[in-house]
Amino acid sequence: MTIKEIVVDVREFEPPKPLQEGINALRNLKEDEVLVFIHRMRPCRFIPILDKNGYRYEIVKDEENYFEMKVWSN
Repeated sequence: MTIKEIVVDVREFEPPKPLQEGINALRNLKEDEVLVFIHRMRPCRFIPILDKNGYRYEIVKDEENYFEMKVWSN
């Protein structure tokens, strides 16, 4: 099975747009997809939503100091 990446880059957005974009992407996330959420800061307000709804995720800070969060559906 091939996993399709859905990339949502919110590095240039001002609050609350990054959180809104992340929530919208979650609504459409399918089992064979992974959400790649790229933010200039650690997405602290997004994490409780993921935890509450049972999503799996990992966060990596890349070499340009951006945070890349990968999210999988439950």
